[in-house]
Amino acid sequence: MAAGGKPETLRRMQGRALALLALAVLLFGVALWHGQEGPWAWVGAFAEAAIVGALADWFAVVALFRHPLGLPIPHTAIIPRNKARIAGKLAAFVRDQFLETEAIVGLVRRLNPAGTVAVWLQKKENAELLGRHLLVVVQEALHFVDDIRVRDALRETLRRQLGQINLAQMAGQILDTLTREHRHQELLEDGIQRLSRWLDQGETQQDIAETLREVLKRAYPTLFAWMGAVVDPAVLCQNLAENLVSASNKLLQEIAADPEHPRRQAFAAWVDDFIQRLKHDPRFQERAERWKGEILDHPALHDYVNGLWADLQGWLAADLERPDSRIHQRLVAGAGGLGAFLAEHEPLRAAINEHLEQGVRRLAEPLRDGAARHIADTIHAWRDEDLVRQMEWSVGTDLQYIRINGTLVGGLIGLGIHATVLAAAFLR
Repeated sequence: MAAGGKPETLRRMQGRALALLALAVLLFGVALWHGQEGPWAWVGAFAEAAIVGALADWFAVVALFRHPLGLPIPHTAIIPRNKARIAGKLAAFVRDQFLETEAIVGLVRRLNPAGTVAVWLQKKENAELLGRHLLVVVQEALHFVDDIRVRDALRETLRRQLGQINLAQMAGQILDTLTREHRHQELLEDGIQRLSRWLDQGETQQDIAETLREVLKRAYPTLFAWMGAVVDPAVLCQNLAENLVSASNKLLQEIAADPEHPRRQAFAAWVDDFIQRLKHDPRFQERAERWKGEILDHPALHDYVNGLWADLQGWLAADLERPDSRIHQRLVAGAGGLGAFLAEHEPLRAAINEHLEQGVRRLAEPLRDGAARHIADTIHAWRDEDLVRQMEWSVGTDLQYIRINGTLVGGLIGLGIHATVLAAAFLR
């Protein structure tokens, strides 16, 4: 608990008040020694009343913080006895006077956060400042992630999260979405058209002819040699390739033109069956989970990921250390661009401010109650002597002026009473 005042100043003021009391006692003693006659009667009246005033105010000041002379006098040690009530009142005061919801919303509205940020970021030095701060954040984040303990924790967390994914079921749900409203048929049509165009290319047909020639030559060498005496094998294979392409294209165009073509229906049935197996077949899902585990545990994958991360980290670290860091330049440019964009788009600024106000309004009530509870709980947690010491250090110096003024005012009242007594005696 931090000190809220200056104990040296408090002790100095207490010394002054005590010295003034001692002076009053000394004057009263001198007046008694002179029999309180003549001028010394006035001195005695002043000193006697000053002593009473000083002691009364000393009692009042001390009674705020502790029992005077350690005696359990009723209605003393007021602050420690009422700590709970003080805590509640102070918390309620701060909550109601400083954290009132509409007052906070009004403050946000007056601040105009979006406009203020836009103006601030448009200044080059501010964009540079923000860029430098963000650069430090990036560097610290890089150092943090580079910690072997952090990397191990991240790797373990990622592996655990991936391990919890039902790969087959998720793939089935994705495919289910992709094939909804016959989207897969559109993909099939596009694939058919692409395949047809590819088959129509001369190079493709030449490749098919060469493949047929090699197959015939390897599978039927005797027949191929006999055919060579009758017809040119290259011409024969080229004709076969063209006929195969023509027949294939005819079939492909029939499939593309007929939405009810048996091959389309077979494709749709196969896709639907595959999706259902992914989503509901335990054996298929078990096989997918086994594949997933083998992939996640494969050393090659770990080496690949570690290599990628090392390369990325090395590039980031090298760039961040350069005076002309591209990342820094991008951050500065991004900050300045954001400021300019906000400045040019008044509706966007208004929307940001409105949403901030709505957010503040929703959060203000629980936050203000939480702040009040925190204040009250903090004061409750203080020891009585700590609370007394802090409050005495905070206001005790001013309270010593009460003691000083009480001594002086008491003395003046004593003079007034003495004068009144003399006047009454004279008038009789």
